Amino acid sequence: MLGRDTASRADTDVATACIRTRATLLVARHLTSFELCSVAVPHGFSPETTLSVVAAVGGGPHSRYAATLAERLARQLGVPARAVFGYRHDGEDSQARDVLADIAAAVPDLRIDTLQAPNPAALVSTLPTGTLLVVGAPGGSWFQRQFFGPGARIQSKAPNGTIVVRSAPPRVYQIMQPPTAFGPHMRIADAARIAGDRHAIVAQDGELLGIVPRSALTGTRPDVELVDVMESAVFLSADEAIDDAAPLLAHYRGNPVPVLDNRARLVGVACETDLADRPLL
Repeated sequence: MLGRDTASRADTDVATACIRTRATLLVARHLTSFELCSVAVPHGFSPETTLSVVAAVGGGPHSRYAATLAERLARQLGVPARAVFGYRHDGEDSQARDVLADIAAAVPDLRIDTLQAPNPAALVSTLPTGTLLVVGAPGGSWFQRQFFGPGARIQSKAPNGTIVVRSAPPRVYQIMQPPTAFGPHMRIADAARIAGDRHAIVAQDGELLGIVPRSALTGTRPDVELVDVMESAVFLSADEAIDDAAPLLAHYRGNPVPVLDNRARLVGVACETDLADRPLL
């Protein structure tokens, strides 16, 4: 698994490991139904012999991710990268322009090309020695889908191996921050001093108990305990898509929203300002 700045090996509970490490990419042996984060499946890939990286794009939901990964990987390896749209007939070049315009907007530093070829095998045969091929999972044009199923043998002919990728929506756990919570028996005066201009999240032993609004922190006797004034807390699930969570984060205007894992344990907090930190990879 690849997190923000680290790589680690997943254990048997892959979902929990992803949340714990804030993983943005899972490197696996096969594509499965797992979709908590994006997945990459390498085949015959050797960093030492990679001289260039090519993303075969085709308008599918994973093409942009393939192009992004190709550019990042090439930069890490110090080799050139490009995105290639393969098409069979002249009438398809307009679709190629649309797809590549989208790729160019998402990955502006990536060189983009079109290549007319009768089939993917012909496209792969034009790749120079040392080329790593990055392909999005099935779901794009007819041309792109030929890399899979009965045509999967095409991938094995890539000069320096392939990486098949499937993108997943960014999740709340990928942008959340470590949780800051207050014990239920803390006094209002102490909590107000630490919380500053934000509300206070109340928890004990990893269990979310409630929330104390800023108005209560400033309008209650200083010796009162948080447990006596706390309200039920609205929370986010760690595996929730960021786009689905965005309206709630905006509603709380910079106040931290508790994030719970699938065992209902407090694992983080997220604010509206964290939305700008959504991962590309």
